[in-house]
Amino acid sequence: MPCRSVRTRCDRAPIRSARYLALSSSLLLGLAAPALAVDGVIEINQAKALAGGVTATDSAGFPVTIDASGSYRLTGSLSVSADQHGIVVSADDVTLDLGGFSIVAGGGTLLRSGVSVGSSQRVEIENGSIRGFTQHGVEANGVSVGTRLLGLRASGNSSLGFSLVGFASLVDGCIATNNGTDGIRVGPGSLVINSLARENGGFGLRISGAGYRSNVFIENNNGNPNPQVAALSDSEELGPNYCGTDTICP
Repeated sequence: MPCRSVRTRCDRAPIRSARYLALSSSLLLGLAAPALAVDGVIEINQAKALAGGVTATDSAGFPVTIDASGSYRLTGSLSVSADQHGIVVSADDVTLDLGGFSIVAGGGTLLRSGVSVGSSQRVEIENGSIRGFTQHGVEANGVSVGTRLLGLRASGNSSLGFSLVGFASLVDGCIATNNGTDGIRVGPGSLVINSLARENGGFGLRISGAGYRSNVFIENNNGNPNPQVAALSDSEELGPNYCGTDTICP
């Protein structure tokens, strides 16, 4: 139909269509962009773990590889494939917030941990649960420095709940229960505070060249009143701890 009587409306139609097309294109581009929260935190969930691309070297599936400094946050629990670590951190200056979610093992026969920290410095992991792995809940190797665990729970892992054998680690407000061997292990220059280890197969705390205070270690080492803490060379109780009804902390 000719547009003589509604010329103004017809002239404007292409402009409106162009605007709608531009808006649709921007929305599509937004959907294709990496999942980056408004505050700059990189988000991780099951779908993104399976798709890969969380960082440059992160391949599809598990483990999720964090190879770049920055802040990361779970937006859902992770169900990890059999015989795989959940998350591997290989960069310095990483903060990993589990967001109150869980990292759950998928079984298998290989030794795998929920979060594995390599030769990294200043890695912080906080606020969530790790359970059921064939090795440790969280591990940091012997040359890691300054690993911080805050408000974590590790349960039902075949070996340790938290194994930080590097230097100058902090465990604060964490809970280790029903793990196969020790609840918490830390290396030289470390501090364990405000934490609980209960009903682990080994010691509640194994500590070397470090200090601890304001913790509760109970029913570990196959039950009270067996020793709750293995304090090796140069370790010191910096303040009161509760080590079961019949056992004094070393």
